[in-house]
Amino acid sequence: MEPWNSNRVWGGGRGRSYAWFKNFRPCDIDRMKGYLPSFAVRPQRIRTYLGLFALALVLPLLLVAFIGLNRMAAIEQAQIERRVMQVAQNLRFVVDRELDRSLITLETLVTSSELRSGDLDAFHRQAVLALKPTKAAIVLIDTSYRQLVDTLKDYGADLPPTSDPVTAQRVIDSGKAQISNLFKGSVNGLPVFNVEVPVFGGDNRVRYVLIMSFQAAYIADVLKEVRLDPAWLAGVTDTNGVVLARSRQQDEYVGKPLPPDLFEQTKRADGVYPAVNIAGQSILRATVRSERAGWFISATVPRSHAEEPYDRSAFFAAVLVGLALILGGGLAYLFARLMALPLDLATRAAASVGRGEDVHAARTSLREANVLTETLSKASKDLNERARHADFLMRELAHRAKNQLAVVKGMALQTARQSATVDDFIGQFDRRIQGLAQSQDLLLRQNWRGAWMNELVHAHLETFGAEARAQISGPAAFLDTSAVQNVGFALHELATNASKYGALSTDRGRIVVAWSLLADGGVRLEWSEHDGPPSERQREGFGHRVITELVPRALNGVSKLDFTPHGIHWELTIPAAHIVRNSGKPIQE
Repeated sequence: MEPWNSNRVWGGGRGRSYAWFKNFRPCDIDRMKGYLPSFAVRPQRIRTYLGLFALALVLPLLLVAFIGLNRMAAIEQAQIERRVMQVAQNLRFVVDRELDRSLITLETLVTSSELRSGDLDAFHRQAVLALKPTKAAIVLIDTSYRQLVDTLKDYGADLPPTSDPVTAQRVIDSGKAQISNLFKGSVNGLPVFNVEVPVFGGDNRVRYVLIMSFQAAYIADVLKEVRLDPAWLAGVTDTNGVVLARSRQQDEYVGKPLPPDLFEQTKRADGVYPAVNIAGQSILRATVRSERAGWFISATVPRSHAEEPYDRSAFFAAVLVGLALILGGGLAYLFARLMALPLDLATRAAASVGRGEDVHAARTSLREANVLTETLSKASKDLNERARHADFLMRELAHRAKNQLAVVKGMALQTARQSATVDDFIGQFDRRIQGLAQSQDLLLRQNWRGAWMNELVHAHLETFGAEARAQISGPAAFLDTSAVQNVGFALHELATNASKYGALSTDRGRIVVAWSLLADGGVRLEWSEHDGPPSERQREGFGHRVITELVPRALNGVSKLDFTPHGIHWELTIPAAHIVRNSGKPIQE
């Protein structure tokens, strides 16, 4: 049979395709594994693969479209984030502007001659005229925090102490203007904050603290000056993390502290960051600090609003994918129908070949299917012939299996007779089975025709690691099956004895294995041990019987065993009937 050639698979023409099929052997499947992909998925219809092929064609376009849409969405979201930061900065500007106005008003009133002269009644009237915001009041207190003037009350009315002595004390200590956090007003009982400046006496010491007290709602009105989208929210939080003002729902949240996590994010904020606001809503937030008061001024937008560009991108991507699947699937289905009919015909032809029926070539619209059916038609006869040959091989295999079982049985019986214990039997029997396996491997390599002598010797010495200490020589000699098995038995027993008691049991010992061709076509095999311990005749066990009786008897040959001072010497004459001619070239050493 011709060896397998890859050119036969891919060569042109129907004749070459059939030539490949006719000469195809089971072992060629292993060779083809390097060329054909292996899959762990269930087989699919051709329309499925055509659909996948159509998807593979449009997938790069879809990927490019998706990347483009995603990039556009990222740019749009980046614009939203920049806008959030810009809005926060605009809010800081309008808040600081109002605080600056109040400071200017207070600094102007500090220079009032009525205040310097101590005419507080006249100063009260002047403060009322100077007060423009409707949600504010001007208050004057002394260094003991006692209110002297409050524009929310008539002059001379009984006034309580200030509700924010902490900020007043900072003004007294520093001699500079200060802006308070949110607190509850002592007169109106509303959430308020103070803008406070010192009033110095003639000794350059703080004599009074002049305060403009604002309702928190005043800052909420200021926030509304920055036009925001309905979904956006502006807010001001004091340095204690308490909500001072919001552009929406001011009355509901003013005076409430931010959640600890959100306040920590607010203090560490640098740019736009995701967060969860006081209402539990997921947001994008930008925070800046007031240059006048140190408050945290923020602009927020719901995450859902900020992620609308990505949602639109995902929607358009889904539409593109859907259209691609519909169009690709439709076209794949159409072409699959044109291809499936010829392939179904070829499938039925293959099934007929499997049943041993005659197959007739068919003409279809698919050229490959025509070649396949023609090849199947020509191959049906060859397969029937192969089936008959397979029956013959099965019978031969059964015969060889019975012979092997008989050998193993005899080996087991002889080993058992020579074994003192079960463990001794298991050890000896296992080693002999391994020796038998070595011979079987060599036979299998040569398709059970036999084996080369040098390969047989190397295989059995390799099992004991004795190749490095062995000198092996002899001409090319191809042994038949019977000789391979029996000589293998003898070599195994000799190597076992040498490793236990002979040359291989010492560091200096060595073995010489040589064979030569006889004039009548036979082979003389010699095993000699050197530099080992002196050999002595011992109890004649199973191994002794193998090399002196069983092997020579099985081969109709002659053996000779000598015990020398340096180790044993064994010879075996193998008759010419066990030497196979014209067996090709041996594997050289």
